[in-house]
Amino acid sequence: MNNESIAIEAATDGACSGNPGPGGWGGLIIFDDNSELEIGGSEQNTTNNRMELTAAIKTLEKLKTYKIKENFKLRTDSKYVIEGYTKWIINWKRNGWKTSSGKSVQNLDLWQKIDQLRINGLVMEYVKGHSGDKQNDRVDKIATNYSKGISLVSNSKESGSLVDFFEKNAPSEIQELFSRNELIQKFATKKYLLSSLELSNLLGEENHFKIKQNLLFEWRNWRMIPKNKKYWIIEKKES
Repeated sequence: MNNESIAIEAATDGACSGNPGPGGWGGLIIFDDNSELEIGGSEQNTTNNRMELTAAIKTLEKLKTYKIKENFKLRTDSKYVIEGYTKWIINWKRNGWKTSSGKSVQNLDLWQKIDQLRINGLVMEYVKGHSGDKQNDRVDKIATNYSKGISLVSNSKESGSLVDFFEKNAPSEIQELFSRNELIQKFATKKYLLSSLELSNLLGEENHFKIKQNLLFEWRNWRMIPKNKKYWIIEKKES
C-alpha cells in the first residue's frame, strides 16, 4: 500500500468506559491492492459519541491523502454519526449551529470538523455492531483496546502472507493468543510498567493468583518481574 493505492472501503468505531470516561477510537481502510491500514487513538475523559465522531474524523483525514473509488463506503455502527453527517448538520448550519429548540449542538467542535472533511460521493453505511461483521469487529477491538490503555501500533497488513492467512482463519482462541503475544512483545520492547490489574487483564484470569503473590514468574516466552510492589515489567526469556 502506498499513496498511489486506491481506497475502496473503510470502517470506524468508538468505545468508552463510563461514558464519560476513558475512551478509544479505531479506523480501518481497505485498498484495491488488498492492503489495509489500521489507525486508532485514545482520550482520558470523553464520551462514546465523541469517540464515534473522532473515529470518523480521523479516518476521513487519512482518506484525504489517498485516491478513493467512486461511491466509497464508510461503514459504522453509529446511527448518531450517520444521521448527523447526512441530515442533522443541514438544519444545524441553517440555524447557526443551533438545534431546533435553540440549544447549542452537543459536540459542536467535532461536528464542524467532520463537516469540513466531507468527501464528494462518500456514503456512510450502517452496520449492526457485534453482529459478526469482520470489519466492524476489528475496529471495535482497536477502539476497545485503546480505551483500556492498550495501544495497537498502526500498521498496514498485506494479505496473501502465511501469517495473514493464519490470523484470519485460525480458531478464535489461537488468534487471541497470537494477539496477546504481540502486545506482550510491544510492552517488553518499550519497557512499559504495568499495574497488577493491567497485567492480569493482559495475561488472563488464570494468572491472577500468580500476580497477586507479587513474585517473579514466567509465562510462555516471557518473564514477569515485579517492581516496587506496585508495577510489573516484562522481559523476554533467554533462549
